[in-house]
Amino acid sequence: MADVGTLRLCVTLFATAGGAHQVPGTTVPRTLPVRALAAGVYVVLGDTGRGSEGRPNAGFIVTGDGVVVIDALASPAQGEALVRTIRTVTREPIRWLVLTHHHPDHHFGAVVLRGAGARVMAHPDVATGVDEQSREAAESAWTLVVGKAQMAGFRYADVPDVAVTTADTLRLGGKTIVIAQPWRGPAHTAGDLFVWLPAERVVFAGDLLIEDGVTLVVDGSARGLVAALTALAGLDARVAVPGHGAIPADPAALIARTREYITGLQAAMRRALERHRSLNRALDSLPPADEGRPVSLHSRERRNANRVYLEVEKEMMGLDP
Repeated sequence: MADVGTLRLCVTLFATAGGAHQVPGTTVPRTLPVRALAAGVYVVLGDTGRGSEGRPNAGFIVTGDGVVVIDALASPAQGEALVRTIRTVTREPIRWLVLTHHHPDHHFGAVVLRGAGARVMAHPDVATGVDEQSREAAESAWTLVVGKAQMAGFRYADVPDVAVTTADTLRLGGKTIVIAQPWRGPAHTAGDLFVWLPAERVVFAGDLLIEDGVTLVVDGSARGLVAALTALAGLDARVAVPGHGAIPADPAALIARTREYITGLQAAMRRALERHRSLNRALDSLPPADEGRPVSLHSRERRNANRVYLEVEKEMMGLDP
């Protein structure tokens, strides 16, 4: 097992990478709120009004020939609640679990979905900042976040049975489901996927979209996020489910707001570099990070600014690949 120093570092890496700041020992409801988005298409609602700090959204699609689940939540206990929630709607077998990315708050419940019969579709790059110190250390760190009770029965289950690096299509029952990487490179993480139902015009965007428009890029890149947002905008979705928070009344508006935020940050960091301002001086214009809330709005804004400053600096020096 990792020592305490490594665990603290891993918790910091997780927070920097963009996971939810959940309360240790929190009990998980037996079932979770669920809403129909279209015929056979459901969102399992996480917490709203908390940005990245609360439980994420998940989803499932009832096809007539089995269920496709989108994301597995943050622990085996949450995965069990997700399965029970699905069972309030359908008894069809659970055939697939699609992971939008590999941050713990979106896949640490995957062992339960596998146990329920799901095969996993995901990007093959499972590495994130949180497991830089090893997957064992990441598990230990996340146990400190959600508590031992929620993590009972955990094992890693996010390595895909079917790897998606560009796009793939599931045709199951009466549904066509497109799973695609919107940008060949890091955006929110190294391997973001979205799930698109073209007939219903519903997209599950993962953490490429967050309800407050401040998507983290510290485990990805600002340039990649801009490209991914362009791909999302091109879908002209009727409904877009963000990784965390409320479903927007106007998907295009949330996409545009996110783009405006990240391109504005790129421009601000470029101006700082052109004026020969250090990173610390460039960050002076932002509110301080919130103590003990590593993925609050102010904390995300500062961490993103740090990442984007370095990204723009490399680009201006001609070191960007």
